[in-house]
Amino acid sequence: MAKAVPAETHPSHSTAYLNAAKLWYALAKTLSEQAAWALSMDRMLPMVSINAGLVLGSRVTQKYPALTMFYLKGAVEMYENEVLAFVDVNFLADVHICAFEDQSTCGRYFCFNQIVNTEEQAFKLAQGLNPLIPLPTKGKEGKGSKMHAKRLKTKKLNKLVENVAIY
Repeated sequence: MAKAVPAETHPSHSTAYLNAAKLWYALAKTLSEQAAWALSMDRMLPMVSINAGLVLGSRVTQKYPALTMFYLKGAVEMYENEVLAFVDVNFLADVHICAFEDQSTCGRYFCFNQIVNTEEQAFKLAQGLNPLIPLPTKGKEGKGSKMHAKRLKTKKLNKLVENVAIY
């Protein structure tokens, strides 16, 4: 099921943090979104921001390996904080269409299909990204955690895409 995250509540969305961590791609996206929101407010225009997790499917990672690698630069910390997420490209396209078609849609959405929070899920993700990234040595199955449930909200995005097939 797709999820929505209150992105502004997570410290990794601070420009100071992104700069210190040298996460240039995430910093550029954050600054761009902040500029877009400022323009939207100045011009009193409604705005929707759909921030995707790692986009997978339809050979996306093979066609755009640099974007995948930029996203994965912070993957270890995202995994440790239980916010490493990915989304199927077809579902992401459907979310954009739903946001466009529903004129009441506004605000920020973090769109993803799954959170990687066990070693088994991380290994499976790495397998899907091979040969772009080397496969790690497979560890024993992690027990996972329910902590992400407190950090991630689903209601807003689920309402937007309630009639969209889940990929």
